[in-house]
Amino acid sequence: MPRRKKEDQPQEEIKKIKTPQLVEGMRDILPADEKYWNFVQDKIRSVLNDYSFKMMNTPVVEKYELFNHTLFKQYGTLEREAFYFIDHGQKLILRPEATSSIARAFVEHNMNNQTPPIKVYNWGPMFRQGRIDDNKLRQFTQVSFEIFGESAAAIDAELIIIGYFLLKNLGLEAEVVLNSVGCLVCRLEYSKALGGYLKSKRSALCVDCRKRINKDPSKFLTCENSKCQRFKEDAPQTVDWLCDDCRNHLFHVLEYLDQLKIPYRLDSNLIRTFDYYNKTVFEIVSQVEGQEKISLIAGGRYDYLTEMLGGARVPAAGMAIGLERLVNQLKNSKIEIPTAAAVDIYFAQIGEQARQKSFAFYEELRKEEFSVKANFSKGNLKAQLDSAIKLKAKYVLILGQKEVAEGTIILRDLDSGIQEVVNITKVIKELRKRLSEPAHYA
Repeated sequence: MPRRKKEDQPQEEIKKIKTPQLVEGMRDILPADEKYWNFVQDKIRSVLNDYSFKMMNTPVVEKYELFNHTLFKQYGTLEREAFYFIDHGQKLILRPEATSSIARAFVEHNMNNQTPPIKVYNWGPMFRQGRIDDNKLRQFTQVSFEIFGESAAAIDAELIIIGYFLLKNLGLEAEVVLNSVGCLVCRLEYSKALGGYLKSKRSALCVDCRKRINKDPSKFLTCENSKCQRFKEDAPQTVDWLCDDCRNHLFHVLEYLDQLKIPYRLDSNLIRTFDYYNKTVFEIVSQVEGQEKISLIAGGRYDYLTEMLGGARVPAAGMAIGLERLVNQLKNSKIEIPTAAAVDIYFAQIGEQARQKSFAFYEELRKEEFSVKANFSKGNLKAQLDSAIKLKAKYVLILGQKEVAEGTIILRDLDSGIQEVVNITKVIKELRKRLSEPAHYA
């Protein structure tokens, strides 16, 4: 009986749906953006290494009370902004930021016994509800720098200096905006003064600020309602109510910035939504011509956080960088990303038998730490050579059926076009010799 053609054979029906769209407030990172992400990540990793930060990654899922206690304790903000759910009777949350998670791990693993300063970083996704514009995402990637165990102003300055020069080295113009929110003592005095001022303007304030006068008048400073904006200039300034210790701490931070001639601006309206900050708070902003300034890095000191979580009081400071914002700013600023370095070797194969042998030899080249590329799906030699030229490879190795049988490989110099047949067991030594010759780079 003759066999039926493939197209005549019965086939299982493929069930189709309309392509689901990306969830609003989320973002796909596509291959075209890889160069920006690699550029940013390489610069950040260099800083982390140079300033001796060690990795400390925490789970994306934490217990709800961790953030309910340390972040937005008032006005139900956490309920509105967090992704939370019940699992086996526990209320859990997708972390909205990293600092509380890191402080929780610091306390839980008794890291206070280590020699300070303890410098760690966290790199991963954070989650917030309702963040749905170009610079506010519901899932965003954040790198957090955290330093535990030191109260010196030099630590605050170190973070600011790292952030400022990171942006400069990425090609972005940057400005530091900072303030001091004081300590538990002077912050209480300032709150009383601000509350008294706001009570005198009560009838002219927005509804939200009228409600907050007695509970937390400092939220007035972040209010964007036009009714309240006009009263900010005459409102009490935080720096005028700092105790001697907090004032001296702020001045010492500024002295470090002055030494490096880092541009900064004191802004008494800069506070933090998160409740755990004290003393220095800062943002590092950048601007594309014709657009508003955007905050790319934010941080500050949080000396009370570990105590809030049931541990001993440990002085600490940190900052966070939103990578999506940073990449977006690079693109908007039309920053030219350096081209990738030329590869040493492109490995071409001709025929199925050669391709089967190629994977093992390719891994051997990688093990020897050559910069090497290949495309194992291309069978056409010209197409592979075109790829090698595009990648600016120095040499091309060509393995075909004849070479497999003879235990050889073709070594071609792409600059001169000269090629020769080399014993495959000796080609690595030959490549080492050629790549180390200074004349090759002249």
